[in-house]
Amino acid sequence: MNNINFSRALEKSCCTGCAACANVCPNNCIFMEYDDEGFLYPEIDIKKCTECGLCEKSCPAINNPVNDNFIEPEVYAAWSLDDEVRASSSSGGIFTELAHKVLDNGGFVSGARYKTNNLVEHCLINSREELHELRQSKYVQSEIGLIFRDIKKLLEEDGTVMFTGTPCQSAGLLQFLNKKNDNLLLCDIVCHGVNSPMVYLKYFNELEEEYKSKIKKINFRDKRNGWKDFGTSVVFENGKEYFCSQKREPFYRGFIKNLYLRPSCYNCQYKSFPRLSDITLADFWGINFIAENEIYKGVSLLLINSNKGKHYLEEISKYISKEQKTLKDATLKNPCILNSVTLNNKRELLFKALRKETDVVDIIQKIIDYD
Repeated sequence: MNNINFSRALEKSCCTGCAACANVCPNNCIFMEYDDEGFLYPEIDIKKCTECGLCEKSCPAINNPVNDNFIEPEVYAAWSLDDEVRASSSSGGIFTELAHKVLDNGGFVSGARYKTNNLVEHCLINSREELHELRQSKYVQSEIGLIFRDIKKLLEEDGTVMFTGTPCQSAGLLQFLNKKNDNLLLCDIVCHGVNSPMVYLKYFNELEEEYKSKIKKINFRDKRNGWKDFGTSVVFENGKEYFCSQKREPFYRGFIKNLYLRPSCYNCQYKSFPRLSDITLADFWGINFIAENEIYKGVSLLLINSNKGKHYLEEISKYISKEQKTLKDATLKNPCILNSVTLNNKRELLFKALRKETDVVDIIQKIIDYD
């Protein structure tokens, strides 16, 4: 193993927590552990390590995954024609329509779902009935676990899999597999960055204390006031509900201010073209060239990055409405397509304060108001 290269990959400015190294290790001597900011990083049991070098080869931070996708993607504004699907989705419901196509053909879909402790994990499903668990944006980094191994096994058995995750998770899966696979539909999202699970848990623990009940359901993208004015809603087991518009919601405002993102998010390696995924999914923020009632319901942004992506778009065409746009249209209000977020110089202050105090909402609001 080239210890110099892999040591660099483990640096917090580089490591995305994709867990490709843990998945590929034949001796299971790599495991993911939370650091003091709440982010997952690989730890190595040196006693079990045979220095086979597979962890280094599977790491997208020090390798360039195979990529022969379009230099510039095809861009679309799109939404599902099923109003129920659209209403239950963060934007236009295109993820659901793609997933329906894969599932109805006997395939599997891998995406992020909530665990019982309100954290998020990647899983595999093979039925429409389970799909609701994967819908909606989750504003915390998901635990990949060993899902890459399960996906590889399905692909080796000639199964079809649709994987959806952050760009770095998609890169991790692709580098872990070490080759493109005709049966894998790789989807990523336009990612602002991933929040600290520690901050996230502290925030929701405070809400549980305030409402004197455990959380039953979290929805960061509640569209009761329309897609452009979404809010965060939390339903509690005692029947009470918390709802707050994005413009005032403390956790969301801290996220937009880049207060508690993963260190690697401030210098993301996966913003450039060609993208590694077949399809990139996002909200088409700033869109103003379609009917206002359609905008109210939510509009998806699609970047079609490969011929496989084009094929799947054609496959779902009768279930969606779409209009081709330009990359300039897409990036006008969605700069994270091309650029990493800026490091907030109050980030260190926030984590230092959290180690002394427990009131995360108060800390976030004080820092935001000070800015």
